[in-house]
Amino acid sequence: MNRSTWLITHAIWSAFLIVFSVFFGLELVFRVLDEAKLPYLYYMAEDIILVSISGMPRRLYLDLPLIVLISVAVGLGGLAQTSELTILRAAGLSIRQIFFKICLVLSPVLVLSLGIAEYGMPESERYSQALKDDKVSDGVVDSIWTRESGNYIQLEGRPDGSVRRWKQVEMRESKDEIVRLISSDAIFFGDQVVQLFNARTLDFGSNAIIERVETISQDTSLSAHQVRWLIQNPEALSLTELWDASAYLTSEGLNARAHSQLFWQRLLLPFTLIALALLASATAFGSMRSLGMSTRVFLAVSMGLVFKYAMDMASPAVFLAGGHPSLAIVLPLLIPLLLTPRLLR
Repeated sequence: MNRSTWLITHAIWSAFLIVFSVFFGLELVFRVLDEAKLPYLYYMAEDIILVSISGMPRRLYLDLPLIVLISVAVGLGGLAQTSELTILRAAGLSIRQIFFKICLVLSPVLVLSLGIAEYGMPESERYSQALKDDKVSDGVVDSIWTRESGNYIQLEGRPDGSVRRWKQVEMRESKDEIVRLISSDAIFFGDQVVQLFNARTLDFGSNAIIERVETISQDTSLSAHQVRWLIQNPEALSLTELWDASAYLTSEGLNARAHSQLFWQRLLLPFTLIALALLASATAFGSMRSLGMSTRVFLAVSMGLVFKYAMDMASPAVFLAGGHPSLAIVLPLLIPLLLTPRLLR
């Protein structure tokens, strides 16, 4: 590592650790206050703290673009104020070379963002939800309606991904009349088979409704792993689970928009971070190099908020236009790419 790379690394990572610590503290305080408002008898202080801490990875993951934006603006802004950035330019480094060094410095964050989306964040979010559901008696039950082999199935589950209830509606071929209703609270998934123990069955005949309780074994393309990502909130799923859920829902002719869009948003997060780093680095060059640190950070955050709102609006716009979900992330990236050349003047 040469002197210029070390100088940029020290400036950006020092700012990153400070900004990350501030965001961690603020998010933890806000999460604890939100959880403390819940009026449940057995939801004690130690439970609130544990639930809040275990839910922090997801909150910090969502804040990562803003953390990187502020860190690069502060790091390069500090180098600009001490004229060290000017010295690097005088030593022969172009703006493009400096930006490539910034990307190299941020490469651990870029790689780690994908690793956290696949392994760290989903597990911690499930643990947080399961712990909270265990203490809150009337916690929210995750449920979803799906379709398989012409039957309509409602799956109710817990935050840990286990199934607590299976409801199945069987229709006639004409789809205008219900033939059978099945409900079971004891479910076991085998190899391409699901067993419903003590299932309550209602057969709708022409003259009577017959009720019986029995154990039913039937073929299914669902597995225990697939049911987990069907039941749970898409926010608590890993990258591979989001991709599998999207593929399954699409194959069944169901709406997979939420899973698909979240998958592309997380997969393309490194490119989002690079674009925001480019936008933040522009505040240290051009006509803005003489601005104060607070003004520089304020401008960077303002432009970051414009980018965020553009991404929020692009999601429904792309959906209504029938475009690919990845366009909701790719199109807003044009904003920093178009703004940066103007800011560098």
